[in-house]
Amino acid sequence: MFCLTFKQLFPSACKNSRRSAFTLVELLVVIAIIEVMAAIITPSAFKAVEKAKISRVVADVRAIKAAGYAYYADTGDWPKAGQDSYDPGSGDDYGFRYFMETDGSSGWNGPYLEKPPGATPWGGRYRYWKSVISGTVYDAAGNSTAVNNTKCAVVTIGGFPDRGIRDAVDRRIRESVGYSYVGEENGTYYISVIIWMEGL
Repeated sequence: MFCLTFKQLFPSACKNSRRSAFTLVELLVVIAIIEVMAAIITPSAFKAVEKAKISRVVADVRAIKAAGYAYYADTGDWPKAGQDSYDPGSGDDYGFRYFMETDGSSGWNGPYLEKPPGATPWGGRYRYWKSVISGTVYDAAGNSTAVNNTKCAVVTIGGFPDRGIRDAVDRRIRESVGYSYVGEENGTYYISVIIWMEGL
């Protein structure tokens, strides 16, 4: 009877060579190193993302302000919204209607914006309005200025999830755009940026 042994059928499987492998201790050390690196890198990555969001909002407000000044240079006034014409945000334009289409003002040479600004990085909206304000506004240094029935053009940025983010954005806005004031409504936080105010 012909009988083959396992060694005869599979000679390479029975060689006395040992494969190299990681030990459990080595794997645990590698995992610990990865965890330490993630703990160091992750907060920095989140800070970079938040800084980028803040920079985007500041750039958006600067663009709106520049469009408003271009409108003013052509017409001698600021785009209508709020008390002058219609309720800002009554449609999908969030008060930016007359940045994009003529309101009948002499000298209008727009559009000054191609479309209303989109949502903020936190899901809120930009709203433009022109009205009068009373209260206190703050400059870049945090100095307060009292205003009473003062004509102004304002961009309100809504939808901040917490006060800390709103305040960080507000500081940057005041440093690079101008006066502002902050508030809270229905559990979300907002900033109203004064892009033009009579007497300033």
